[in-house]
Amino acid sequence: MLGIPLGLMTANVAEWVMHKYVLHDLGRNPKNFWAFHFHEHHKVVRKNEYHDPNYEKFPLGLHAQGKEAWSLIAASAAVAPLFPVAPFYVGTLWYCAANYYRVHKKSHMDPAWGRANIPWHYDHHMGRNPNANWCVTKPWFDYVMGTREFMPNAPRETNVLGLKKLPLWLANRLPDPLTRGRIVGAPLRSVPSVA
Repeated sequence: MLGIPLGLMTANVAEWVMHKYVLHDLGRNPKNFWAFHFHEHHKVVRKNEYHDPNYEKFPLGLHAQGKEAWSLIAASAAVAPLFPVAPFYVGTLWYCAANYYRVHKKSHMDPAWGRANIPWHYDHHMGRNPNANWCVTKPWFDYVMGTREFMPNAPRETNVLGLKKLPLWLANRLPDPLTRGRIVGAPLRSVPSVA
């Protein structure tokens, strides 16, 4: 059963690392396989006020969202050999991969839902700094690494776990998100250059 919390933590760290170092750092090169994220997804989302109409396409096509889905499938397959020795860990990683796709897609298909339920990801796309707020499903590792930035006068999570409902005893013991993140300037109104 220890595999469940370990899997949740591993998946959140993987979100942060993949998003920052692979999708953004490697993806800035337009010739790189990972360029779809920065050069396609970010551009479309900024242009469409956080909505990404490409999620309406078949999920396994050769487009940004298809590459995202195939990458999650490949990562899930890569950990499959560990299943006999760590079934809870691997099962949790599989759940997290499916949940990542579900949450990311839903947030960009329904921007109001995304802004209300995963404001850290909304801030990543619509805030001034696309080089912050790397986590998608939960902001945990952004708080650990000091990369959580809030847009002013925008919805934000009420606790560092990014959970809507917490028992009062736990909520009272968690730090205030504003003490772990920082508020940055007003959001940009134009599409930033992705070059």
